[in-house]
Amino acid sequence: MRINHIAAVCLLMGMTSLCQADPVTLNITGNIVASPCQISSDSVTKAVDLGQNIQASDLQTGGLATTWIPFTIDLTSCPGGTTKVIMTMHGSADPVNPNDMYHSTGTAQNVSVQLQSQAADLMGDGKSLSGNIASNAYSYQMRARAYTQNGGVTPGTIVATVTATFVYN
Repeated sequence: MRINHIAAVCLLMGMTSLCQADPVTLNITGNIVASPCQISSDSVTKAVDLGQNIQASDLQTGGLATTWIPFTIDLTSCPGGTTKVIMTMHGSADPVNPNDMYHSTGTAQNVSVQLQSQAADLMGDGKSLSGNIASNAYSYQMRARAYTQNGGVTPGTIVATVTATFVYN
């Protein structure tokens, strides 16, 4: 009844343009994304020790490397509905071998850090590796080692920092 009184007042006053309004269209959108897993506390800042007694004489010839050091990056407490995770690596790529090597900022010269999955997937800067979540968890099986492209490695430290980011589906 009230609407009729307002319409009548608008008509009597000749104010139909003020009382009429254009229809409003609402476009309502959203996006539901997979919830993230938790990164295991021992994987948040992972220390991978390539060795404290690597002999420079063992890396004097180009193409030589130390033994692989295996490690894992563990994801836990993955919520229901999250079925897949993609890990992407980021770091200072070795200019000669960017597909799976990182530049060492340590004091040793002519040495790089090689990073792969244990299945030999190359994990250089920008490379990704996916995994299917099972039992609300996933473990990336990784490996790293020191590598020399040209040989002539000098004594000193090996240091490389690599960051992993995750996307969940």
